[in-house]
Amino acid sequence: MSIRSQKRHDVDGGRRFAVRIDSRRLRQACCFMIACWFFSNASPNAFPQNEEGVEYPIKLAFLYNFTKSVEWPAGAYRDSGAPLEICIVGHDPFRPDLESELRTRTVGSHPVEVKTLRSTDTLNQCHMVFVPLTEKDQADKIVRGLKGSSTLTVGEIDGFAVLGVIINLTVEDNKIHFEVNQLAAGRAGLKISSKLLSMAKIVNE
Repeated sequence: MSIRSQKRHDVDGGRRFAVRIDSRRLRQACCFMIACWFFSNASPNAFPQNEEGVEYPIKLAFLYNFTKSVEWPAGAYRDSGAPLEICIVGHDPFRPDLESELRTRTVGSHPVEVKTLRSTDTLNQCHMVFVPLTEKDQADKIVRGLKGSSTLTVGEIDGFAVLGVIINLTVEDNKIHFEVNQLAAGRAGLKISSKLLSMAKIVNE
């Protein structure tokens, strides 16, 4: 193969790789948007996530839709235009561009803000705290530290709902489900819509 042909081959290969990457990102973004739409307009009890890399776009859509199905107590916001703060503890598994998309959305009159914090930071100022699998060893401590606050805790750790997290995402048969601990929600002063409860597995402590 000549040097010119080799260069053309390398360029073409690079273009094909770029198309594959862009296509994957597009599929993940589409999964985020589709999950948002289905959650708002249908009543499924699970979302398939067969394709590699779509689990966390779908889970991020879940977080957004949870905010629209939960009522926080009076005083949870400093004013009517204050942001609804979603805090990710530790390693953030979500893609920055999808988090940027989430920041363009609102919940009522409140813009959505997404933050990444450490487990040692003050978390009770967050409206929602997501505890990813990487923080498994700190999960119980995080939940106990948030007792007495009106923070919606969401996790993805087996058995987490029994420990007191309010909503726990699970994967069964390659589908994403979620559990709700109503007692924990009541202690936090949060009201969860009947529609969301009808889609969930109710877990008792």
